Amino acid sequence: MENQNPVVYFSAEFGIDNNLPTYSGGLGILAADILNEAANQEFPMIGIGILYKGKEYIQHITSDGKMETRDSDFDHDSSFLRPAMIDGKPIVIQIELGNYKVLAKAYKIRLSQKVILYFLSSDVDTNPPEWISDMDTLYGGDTNSQIRQQILLGIGGIKLIKSLGIKPSVYHINEGRPCFIVWELISDLMKNQNMSYPEALETIKEKIVYTNHTLVPAANLTYHVSEIENWAAHFARAMGVNTYFLIKEGLIDNETFSITKYALNVSKIQSAVSKIHGEYCKNKWPEYNWIAITNGVQMNRWQDSDFRKSNLTDRQIWDLHMIKKRELERTVVKRTGIGYDPERLVIVWARRLADYKQPEIIFTNLEKIKSILKNPLMPIQLLFAGNSHTGDNKAKSIIESIIKLFSTELHGHAIFIPNYNISLANHLVSGSDVWLNTPQGNLEACGTSGMKAIANGVLQCTVLDGWTHEVNWEDFGWILDQKNIAESFYDVLENKIAPIYYQRDTSGIPNEWIKKMRKSINVAKNFSTTRMLKEYIDFLYKPIDPNLTTSL
Repeated sequence: MENQNPVVYFSAEFGIDNNLPTYSGGLGILAADILNEAANQEFPMIGIGILYKGKEYIQHITSDGKMETRDSDFDHDSSFLRPAMIDGKPIVIQIELGNYKVLAKAYKIRLSQKVILYFLSSDVDTNPPEWISDMDTLYGGDTNSQIRQQILLGIGGIKLIKSLGIKPSVYHINEGRPCFIVWELISDLMKNQNMSYPEALETIKEKIVYTNHTLVPAANLTYHVSEIENWAAHFARAMGVNTYFLIKEGLIDNETFSITKYALNVSKIQSAVSKIHGEYCKNKWPEYNWIAITNGVQMNRWQDSDFRKSNLTDRQIWDLHMIKKRELERTVVKRTGIGYDPERLVIVWARRLADYKQPEIIFTNLEKIKSILKNPLMPIQLLFAGNSHTGDNKAKSIIESIIKLFSTELHGHAIFIPNYNISLANHLVSGSDVWLNTPQGNLEACGTSGMKAIANGVLQCTVLDGWTHEVNWEDFGWILDQKNIAESFYDVLENKIAPIYYQRDTSGIPNEWIKKMRKSINVAKNFSTTRMLKEYIDFLYKPIDPNLTTSL
């Protein structure tokens, strides 16, 4: 690896393994998909993340319908992770903070000869207790805990790649949290090349790409200036400059520091994650030259291999689909103790649960949805799954409200499946019939779960937002009216979706449904990480390093 000049990809989340508690939702799954694609293509890429311990990581539903979280039993020291080593000795990173220092351990997963994912942890016995507890859970803790995690990811990440002798061609900041890589990179240039702070900043900017993943405030963190100054001061003193130099690119006003604005101002190239998200970003931050590259999914990871065959008959497609539906039903029984008839039309709503994704909106007219689901001629099964962020009490209350509704009014036709993770997602995106997407408009930057579903012939019922804007759904999906989602859903479900699903030929095959499945699988080819990584290379990485080579 020392002889390569890889892209180094920093992300607060990496959903690389089902049991590794280092992801919360789509951001982490996407980051892992990108690295897996780079590994498949032997494109040189290094991932840098944080090794969380998984406190409150597992979602559990009590017998009385309450949601609680339980700690993961994952132990990184006895796991498949390997310590990062130099000359046979584990690497220990030191972060200097005025009159004390913090130590960080590094672990790795090798995905291919040219792709390695590293995780940093400040869970070291000699560290201050707050730095140790920062590793408990993703996105947990107070403001200072958030900033410490960002310092570990950014400062610690740069120190790690320096210790490994890696000389990156590009630094890619995936969302704003890793933005403090700049402080360490500037410090190196000032020491080693005798540059001034402004000169070093301009030099470093030429090698940085920033990707914004959402306009939702929770992912575009802001801090009071005094809070960020307290931490920046340690690094400013070491550089011999005023603290203001380290924070000015992120100032919204005299009192507010934004990690998003900082990332925008310290990067050469700024990218969005879908075409419509690119428009949102241009409207919000018009002074930057946005490049929109729509997200994709890693097909080897998410698409059943049988659906990659182009010569399947209708009977073969339907038999494969029913196998997947029965596998999903068995998974639901294992997790909930509740079963259902997999011959039913199965509709799934599954994603990281947040208020703006509007999971409850289809229950606006409860009597109407109940009558549709319980129609004896065309019965329908609803499956819901979704975890909330640790501190999102609103999302937790939504989950409990849905569970109560499913166990009473909609009993027998609706199930909430706990602990939404990679394993469950694989079953859901292949074993359902319809993938339901109901977010509030202009907030879903991309959304990749539906891409996984169509790759397996699961049809879309969705509002137009994020990636779904880029598809003509006329012949193989159903578009919901953004201004009246509930009534729109009842109409298409009762009068279009269910009748087509239950319309069978003499051999029991739903021919019209299968036509839509074929079109879905074909369209999914446009939303792969193979296409996405090629566009990253062409439009984000090669403008920084024209000599970057790839087998893509």
